[in-house]
Amino acid sequence: MPQFTRRVLKAWLLLTSLASHSPIMEPATSFRFSDLPLEIALLVLKYAAEPTFSQKEEYAEKNPYETALSLCLVSRLVRRTILPDFLHTISLRRCHSMRMFAISLLMQKVYAEEESHLFFDYTTAVKRMWISHDDFTEQRFQDSETKLYMNLLVPVLLAAPELAIDWYNLKLVVQLVEDARTSSADVDGDRRPSLFPGKTKSLTIMGHCTDWEIFKHVRKGSVFLASIPHLTYLANIGTEGDTFRDISMGLVSPEHPLRVWMRDIPWACMKSLETFSVVYPHLSAPYDILAYIDDARGQDLHVERLTVSASLFRQDPENFPWVTPPFPVTNAGKRSTPSDGVSFEVTHDQVNFWQFFYMWDKAWACGLTD
Repeated sequence: MPQFTRRVLKAWLLLTSLASHSPIMEPATSFRFSDLPLEIALLVLKYAAEPTFSQKEEYAEKNPYETALSLCLVSRLVRRTILPDFLHTISLRRCHSMRMFAISLLMQKVYAEEESHLFFDYTTAVKRMWISHDDFTEQRFQDSETKLYMNLLVPVLLAAPELAIDWYNLKLVVQLVEDARTSSADVDGDRRPSLFPGKTKSLTIMGHCTDWEIFKHVRKGSVFLASIPHLTYLANIGTEGDTFRDISMGLVSPEHPLRVWMRDIPWACMKSLETFSVVYPHLSAPYDILAYIDDARGQDLHVERLTVSASLFRQDPENFPWVTPPFPVTNAGKRSTPSDGVSFEVTHDQVNFWQFFYMWDKAWACGLTD
């Protein structure tokens, strides 16, 4: 929370306390929220509307956007005040979530055509977007419907600096972007395509296994992929937990799992790539991942980020300076660089892990995988 907002809230709480306290035992008076100056009241509402991504409850049990959605109904001014913070981080974890967000974007188009005061440009507010589905069977069954919704989402996700997405939807996004450029009438006399408008700086792919070839099924020569400087994989802890446990403890070199993944990266296309990272829980004893994370109530863990210099790897893959075990463990809140091209960073804060495979949404929403 910004320091100024903290001071405002403290002042409000102090005024409320003083207003209800009477040292000479006179009848207590109440301090109403409506008595606050408008600027202070809007600051309080803006803070209250921030999504509760760090909540203990699962998002399926308690919608982190619940308060913001309610406050949007208070007034036109309150809605416009809280929308930028409300939309800053968008988490679409199910087909239903994608459908509702797509409908909201359609409504904004109608509002814009009608010059309604309800219109709000989502592309200016959304900075981080998560798109995944916890039921791939449902997703494939609704494939045509998903493409329709994704068509509406593409302008927003291309404007967001950070995108986290599963492999299925990544393939769809790449296809839609390329199709849009191919069919675009915005070409010059030499038939050269116009400049790519995407602003994505960080692409995160979730639930990754070492035997997955993500880019094998993604169109090569993609202008979307060509513009990405930072690529991150969220490891599938259910299958890769033991591997990254040993790396986290400094017992095993990250060369083998990362080299497999980096071989799959379309280097000829992703010429802007600067870093490649893998994110996984930072583990201490006991070391068995299946015993460590209680699948009934979870476990609070730090998050570790292993980063490789893509530019250095590209120069000479065979002689890349992988760190040699044993190497020092990186502690919570610290960053280490055991070799020129490899670094480890562990978060100061923790997040609750409990679901295998689809366990990263909360850590990502809280900014712990960045």
